[in-house]
Amino acid sequence: MVIPARRGAAAAVHEPISEGTRLLGVDPGLTRTGWAVVVADGQRYRAIDAGVIAPRASAQLGSRLAEGYARFTTLLEVHRPDLVVIEDLFTTPRFPKAALKMAHLRGVLCLAAELAAVPVLPLTATTVKQRLTGNGHASKEQVQRVAFHLCDIESVRVASDLSDAIALAIAGLHQLRALSGGQLTGR
Repeated sequence: MVIPARRGAAAAVHEPISEGTRLLGVDPGLTRTGWAVVVADGQRYRAIDAGVIAPRASAQLGSRLAEGYARFTTLLEVHRPDLVVIEDLFTTPRFPKAALKMAHLRGVLCLAAELAAVPVLPLTATTVKQRLTGNGHASKEQVQRVAFHLCDIESVRVASDLSDAIALAIAGLHQLRALSGGQLTGR
């Protein structure tokens, strides 16, 4: 996916990065898993690449998981992130089966990251909203605006899977900065 930079900003897609901390944000879903690679560049962020893993909707659960695993493994090999930030599961009493099915995919993605020796940081949606906007109950639109602003991305209409993945990566970078006293070291 091409992420257009705002006018006057450097292009932010498919750039070779030799330094900086590189995070892979992942918004898992059985039908659509959004992902985004974001790099810390000093006090700024750059969205390097983003996309959606969308296994065939008609496929059985095992086939979906296998396809999700294979495509995610390829992402890990191509982008070599320092950390995977994945949205934590939440459940609602009305849809317990959905959470259980999501847990299957999330487990497969975490396994792929572990086998690639990439640490995983789970974050709840509320934590992501808090890190980006200061309000744990912010709307998806507010989170997207802040995430795009922080990465100098032109305001474009994208699927929430993608903007959520960008937001997850940025929230992970915020968390790392907080834990390291404001300093990030990467490659």
